[in-house]
This record gives sequence, structure tokens and C-alpha cells, in this order.
Amino acid sequence: MALSSHILTHVLSQGGIIAHQTDTVFGLACIPHETSLQRLARLKQRDTQRGFIVLASSCEQLNDYIECTPDELRQLKHQHAHPTTYLVNAKPHLPASLIGQHSKIAVRITQHPIVSEICNSIGAIASTSCNISQQDICNDAHVCRTLFGPHIDYIETVSISGTGQASRIIDLSTQKILRE
Repeated sequence: MALSSHILTHVLSQGGIIAHQTDTVFGLACIPHETSLQRLARLKQRDTQRGFIVLASSCEQLNDYIECTPDELRQLKHQHAHPTTYLVNAKPHLPASLIGQHSKIAVRITQHPIVSEICNSIGAIASTSCNISQQDICNDAHVCRTLFGPHIDYIETVSISGTGQASRIIDLSTQKILRE
């Protein structure tokens, strides 16, 4: 495991919030437990009814979060050229802040090497774009530090950049594309 992913994994496992590169945009992440999710929502000034995305390195890491058919699972495993987030039926009793007011959960199998290493070490993580809710996404570690100050436990600065664009979103059961 690279030093960067080791540090990020340690901070997350201690309940911390990290700022890091993903396969799309610079993001904020925490472990998907209610206390950490509430802290992340406060940091972003975001309504907890909106929910968060879950990033995983494999479908197996999503077993505790999703309910889907074998056909849906095959599609979820399919690698796309552009990062794709799926809305999938959520298992009951997930943390309220993770799914918000929805019956579905947003999930993405990441192809980012550092995020994959983190997930391989501690499991799926909750993620969101690095910004104050409804404001432009911050794609720079220095701007992130200015914006969030000491409320971020670790800002990763040496990783491979993502696409710089938000992921495509598809409802897995209806196949409706919600964001291209």
C-alpha cells in the first residue's frame, strides 16, 4: 500500500474526514457511519436528506448496502470508459445520513488506484464532492484548506487526478440516465 493511501486509510478508520482525488473530482470522504456522515454533512453545510455516494473497489464491498438482481449486479460490475454512478435499491437500516430521504443508494466502483487501495483496506467509503453545498467544486488542495480549514483531518495532495467531471448517473433498475 502506498504511503498516501496508508495515511488516508488510518485517518478514515479513526472516524476522520479526508479530502482526496477520486476517479472524477476532488472529494471529501468518511467511513459510512452515522457520526462521520453527520460531521461530513455539517462540514459541507448540506442537508442530510440528500445522502452520499458510496465508493467501493468491488461489488462485494457493496453487499451490506445494496439489494439488486443478478442482472443488475452484472451491470454494476461492468467497467465504463467514463466513471458511472448507479442508483441501486438500498438495504434497510442503513445510516439515515447515507441514503437521505431516498430508497436507493448511489454507488460507484472506483477505478482510482488510491481510492481502490483505501477500499481494499477498510471497505467502502462515503464520498461527496469537495465543496460547500450548492457551490462550485474545489479541485485544488490549497483552496480546500482555505475553504474548510482545520475541519478536514487530512488533505491528500499527491494522487493521480480524476476526470475533473462529475460521474454519469444511471438508475440501475430503470436504466434511466439521470446525468450524462
